Amino acid sequence: MFNCSSKILKCAWLGLVTCICTGCGAGVFNPAFVNATSGGVFPLTPGPSADYVLVRVVNETAQVAEFTVTIERDVIEVDDDGNALFDDEGNLVTRPLRETKRLTTGTLSPANELGVLFDCAASPINIVGLGENLLPTDAAVFIGGAGTGGTTGFGIPASTVNPLSRVAGNFSCGDTVIFRAIRSTGVTGGVKIESFTLQGGLQPTQFSGPSTFANLQAFLESQTPEDQ
Repeated sequence: MFNCSSKILKCAWLGLVTCICTGCGAGVFNPAFVNATSGGVFPLTPGPSADYVLVRVVNETAQVAEFTVTIERDVIEVDDDGNALFDDEGNLVTRPLRETKRLTTGTLSPANELGVLFDCAASPINIVGLGENLLPTDAAVFIGGAGTGGTTGFGIPASTVNPLSRVAGNFSCGDTVIFRAIRSTGVTGGVKIESFTLQGGLQPTQFSGPSTFANLQAFLESQTPEDQ
């Protein structure tokens, strides 16, 4: 089950990409999770021809956790008539634009995993990270309740995990970026945040189940744009 908009497709994990993390647990991800060398039941990344980046959050803290996922992209500046602006050297004028999604995860599978798809076709995504402003002082993950809902809990600062940069080669369009919160001693709040990237270019082409991302891509391409 997913909710479509012009730019983002957000999915509860059970609905869009069912059971693609069977066997995941604390510690090192097993080969079934990475799924890069042979086809599994479902694809784990959108794939090299996809027009979006999947950001997936995994909660292994045994408490409710809200992840604040933020992307940043450059968008073209336009005048009052909607025409693109150029500088004195003839280059397009752009400005950074951030988009934030808050994903609240439960304690038990499958409620402890959620994902959000960000479009990267019209405008490339430059940064994927945690925290509303992508600053080290931002709350990356709110443990014990949703931070925006007034419930009790505590925030894990974004300084515990660095934002990922497309320019630096941390991810590309078609990849899956994963943020995982796990229990850990000797760190702030007893919770550690890790990040991983699964490369869409390494995605197998054959699966025993439906190729969910390919089906979704075909669905999007079949839709009439809102401005038509």
